[in-house]
Amino acid sequence: MSWASSLCALYDVNAWRAGEAEMWNGKPLTLIPLGYDTMKAQIEITIDGNGNYLNARTLDKTESETIVPYPDRRTSGVKALPLCDSLSYIAGDFLDKVTLYFDGETEKKKKRKLDDIKKSFPSYLDGLAAWCASENAHPKVIAVFNYVSKKNAIENLVESKVLILDDTGVLSDRKKVQGVRIEKAFVRFRVYLGDAQQEDTSVWLDKDVQRSFISYYLSTTKQLDLCFLTGDTVLTTKTNPVKIRGEWDTKASLISSNDAENFTYRGRFKTKDKESGYNEAMSIGYETSQKIHNALKWIIRRQGYVHDGLCIVAWESSLNDIPHFYDDAATIIGMVERESEEPGIANDVLFDDEEAGRTDTNYISAKDLNMAIDGYSTKLNDLSSMVVMALDSATPGRLAMTYYKELATSRYLENIRAWQESCCWQHEYFKNKRFCRYEGMASISETARAVYGTEQNKRLVLRSNSDGKCPMLISAFDRLRPCIIDRAAIPRDIVRSAVKKASNPVVYEKEFNYLRVLHVACSLVKRYYWEKGVIFDMKLDKKCTDRSYLFGRLLAVAEKVERSTFERGETRATNAERYMQQFSRTPFRTWELIRRNTQVYLKQLKTSSREYYKNLYGEITELFEEGAFEVKKALDGKFLLGYDCQRTALKYQENEGANNAEDGLANTEREEN
Repeated sequence: MSWASSLCALYDVNAWRAGEAEMWNGKPLTLIPLGYDTMKAQIEITIDGNGNYLNARTLDKTESETIVPYPDRRTSGVKALPLCDSLSYIAGDFLDKVTLYFDGETEKKKKRKLDDIKKSFPSYLDGLAAWCASENAHPKVIAVFNYVSKKNAIENLVESKVLILDDTGVLSDRKKVQGVRIEKAFVRFRVYLGDAQQEDTSVWLDKDVQRSFISYYLSTTKQLDLCFLTGDTVLTTKTNPVKIRGEWDTKASLISSNDAENFTYRGRFKTKDKESGYNEAMSIGYETSQKIHNALKWIIRRQGYVHDGLCIVAWESSLNDIPHFYDDAATIIGMVERESEEPGIANDVLFDDEEAGRTDTNYISAKDLNMAIDGYSTKLNDLSSMVVMALDSATPGRLAMTYYKELATSRYLENIRAWQESCCWQHEYFKNKRFCRYEGMASISETARAVYGTEQNKRLVLRSNSDGKCPMLISAFDRLRPCIIDRAAIPRDIVRSAVKKASNPVVYEKEFNYLRVLHVACSLVKRYYWEKGVIFDMKLDKKCTDRSYLFGRLLAVAEKVERSTFERGETRATNAERYMQQFSRTPFRTWELIRRNTQVYLKQLKTSSREYYKNLYGEITELFEEGAFEVKKALDGKFLLGYDCQRTALKYQENEGANNAEDGLANTEREEN
């Protein structure tokens, strides 16, 4: 299937939802009916079935979203919407009741604005009258027509104190309704058809009204043409819907053409007339276009990732809950409560380093992840498939599909499993102000912050440009997406950048931030060697004789020796951390310097601890192959694996020792009692 066919199929399967406001993740979500769009309303007017005014009120932002008939995009000039519109259109008494000041406008602009307002109400009334006179008329629409025909909307709104007069008793166009100038304030209607106790009076949610409009609109045109997507001769569309990625996305079109002067297509077509030649390059059926765009808008708002200029959406053919490829392992198994707007790791709560070192029983293992993926698989049927799509805009008016992929859902899940297993390392996050860990791979956004981010205000952040986009985040998604979905090789420069960042711990003020960088680097290095057929485990490999791995172990021991002498609360950098970057380039020479500087700390330890670390130094050194210890060669990324594994092993031994000491003390107290 093509991307257009996939979106049409998505709409057809979920057509029963069209026009219904559903709650999704605590927010209302509506699959927009054909011929409709969403607008932010500021005023709600209630009338009865005969068009008599009852009351009105202003709407706050939480309830303002309204689906309204919107057959064609309104660009410039006067073009009334069929049912709900702004006050300058629906109020026949606008010019009589509202004083226009034209602040700072030229005479030409004043005249054009006044002419537009004069034309607005007749344009609106004529369109509504044609609908009401058709065989597709609806009682609620007729009631609205009867009301606006009385030309007293402004007077009613003043009486209800929706519009407020100034101190001189004048209603000025400088006044605003919910932050919007009077002429732009959007109005929606409620209609009581005789029964004041009926369940819903909202015209914008009435499915009968929705069906009435689309039937009426399709019956008003006789100009048919070939739809290039379906092959049928149908009503084609001049314009296509916008606001695809969100309500803010008011200009970017996925399908568009504005070459009315016959420049781009010079010599190729007969005409480029605005009224008849708009479809010579390509014509698309009106219903097909509506289904494509409305389905895309709905699925993006339902489960898309829209952040820092990035828009990605993936869905399963039956809309089963399926993990997102860009999420971390903890999110995939549903054990991380989303405390931020960004998908992935929970909020980075700023704790002291001492708090960050505490363990938590909520540990998510690789086994848990496998069980979760197996659970997702049980929901699928044999025909289940996935669609993955990415959108981006280079300019405000043009939206492009930068990625499209269809694959079997079973394969999609297996590829996610392979990615998580090949990158499996221990990562940290905070949940309910508690330090927790999981085994697997971090999210793509977390990976981007670790590889390309900097620490600002104690957080890892990525730089954004002037138009609100984050280039490095977009790049990370574009380059890591094939590694997950298609099992492509991981980009080598990303691995190198991660290793370089993790080799310089002194630039991070928060130890928690450095742990995130280090463990993402370990995941990427592990994946790199996994592709070469070399599998590294998260647990310390005491038999590994790789030179880089062994030097990483030595560095971790030196760091532990020095840190064991710290006073409580002391957070200065150790010699191992300060020389780590230099150590990765010239390990033999730098190791001698680190070892010499840490001798004083070794002497401060208890005899048993001192002997333990001396023996550990000897055990690691003996594993080097002959001549490998002294060779003048930089370390590769495996030294981070050895470093982190040795650190974890030493920390585990320390915790075990503390627990044994507590158990011994408890046993002694019981014996004394």
